[in-house]
Amino acid sequence: MDPHAAPIPAGVRATAPKAADLFQYPLASWSPHCLGFGSEWRYCNGAALRACASGAVWLHTGTDIVASAGQPVAAAADGQIIGYMVDATFRGGVLVRHPMSTGVVITQYWHVWLRSGFTVGSSLKRGQVFADVADMGSRTHFHFAVFNGDYEPHAWNGALPPSACSGFPAFPYRFVDPTAFIAARTASSWRPYSS
Repeated sequence: MDPHAAPIPAGVRATAPKAADLFQYPLASWSPHCLGFGSEWRYCNGAALRACASGAVWLHTGTDIVASAGQPVAAAADGQIIGYMVDATFRGGVLVRHPMSTGVVITQYWHVWLRSGFTVGSSLKRGQVFADVADMGSRTHFHFAVFNGDYEPHAWNGALPPSACSGFPAFPYRFVDPTAFIAARTASSWRPYSS
């Protein structure tokens, strides 16, 4: 027990978190790359990846993390792989569905390759390595996002416009800051709740 922690007030009980509500970072290290949650969707050299006709640059739905090709990627929480796609520019993308006690979230992993034995429908345990970071040369990095809700096609989006354009909903839509989301749901961050 932390001797500096405030005492738990009367009427509040400490409870163990449910396994379904615990998350962890999918990489062993978590150092930001060029794009954070909500930043303009640009390459590191500043070139915009997508913009509206108005010129507004789309906003990044996740966070990019420094990674090296072949680095293992682990499941952020218990869940099931519900989508895998390959894109010539962005390499592999994976969606994992996580039923929590508060509802469903989907984690999004981009610039990865699934490991042998994993496919759509595979169940995952928190911390289980299921993919590796793809080699993208000088642009190698890892993209991670959290979509607050069950599957819909927009759960794949790596960016969204700042206001509605081209038929897409405006950022943030149902995306949340993935670093803050996980930081609040690790075993060490769990707090007691009032009964």
